[in-house]
Amino acid sequence: MSDLRDVLVVTVRKSFWASPEAERWPRRLYLRQVYGPSTNLVNSLLVFARALVAIWLRPPRVVLLGSVERAVPWFIRARRLGLLRGAKLVVTNQLTLSPEQLAEVDRIVVYARGLADGLGEKGVFLPLPADGDFAAAQTAAPPGGYVFAGGGTDRDFATLVEAVRGSDVRLELIVFSRDQLPLDLPPNVQVDGPVPVQRFLERMAGADVVVVPLRDGRSAHGQTTVVQALALGKPVVATRSVGVVDYVEDGREGLLVSPEDVDGLRRALATLRSDDPFRESRAAAAAARGAELTPAEFARGLEALCQALVDLDG
Repeated sequence: MSDLRDVLVVTVRKSFWASPEAERWPRRLYLRQVYGPSTNLVNSLLVFARALVAIWLRPPRVVLLGSVERAVPWFIRARRLGLLRGAKLVVTNQLTLSPEQLAEVDRIVVYARGLADGLGEKGVFLPLPADGDFAAAQTAAPPGGYVFAGGGTDRDFATLVEAVRGSDVRLELIVFSRDQLPLDLPPNVQVDGPVPVQRFLERMAGADVVVVPLRDGRSAHGQTTVVQALALGKPVVATRSVGVVDYVEDGREGLLVSPEDVDGLRRALATLRSDDPFRESRAAAAAARGAELTPAEFARGLEALCQALVDLDG
């Protein structure tokens, strides 16, 4: 689409923006890690400065911010000061903008329909694509017979641990921080992490069931782990939350439980582990749903959004 030449993408080269599907955006400005992690202040300042130069030399009609979270407030301020030279501003997965900041943004891409609805016409729901080398993960997966859970933000591992305490469930946890865990872990819970993404996927690929326990039904997190599990064809037990319900339907790709519901988690795991036909049919539905959550589908939705904004300028 020729109009994508009017879109300047500013992002880190990772996930979707490292995929071949991203190449349909010819103007991509990637953050360079000159010092420390990508979120380092120096790296963020440099990509912001390079973007302003690119905008000055050839004004785009749309500026699309991918994974450059730290720089988002600076672009918003630049928009307010006229430094984006009339370009519309699209940000991705920004959930904490103030009303003043929101006024300077034309569209916000989010990964949950409920969040998009709360943002009015500025909110755009695009299902998160699964990211990872899933074929390699399946090849390297350990033997099954265990339940897997992992991740970081908003995870409620304490409730999950209580749900398997005293049972024959072998639970494997991969955590970002040991602070996420209760102090008294039972012997049937094994903990690792943090680990590289590929090892995370390998452990997930060997599991019979993947659990995504969240602290609150209003949580907007957990989608990355959910879509990875679906891509691997794993039935999911998850907290019923705004961030999950677009990906897992209760009784279809898995089972949903209420927040902090120890008994509900215990029952859901017992059902999936004891009823082989039920688990296998949930796994088949999970694989079918995972096949829909591709970078190609995400690219089509993002391209349509960019096209609509370009068309607004005539």
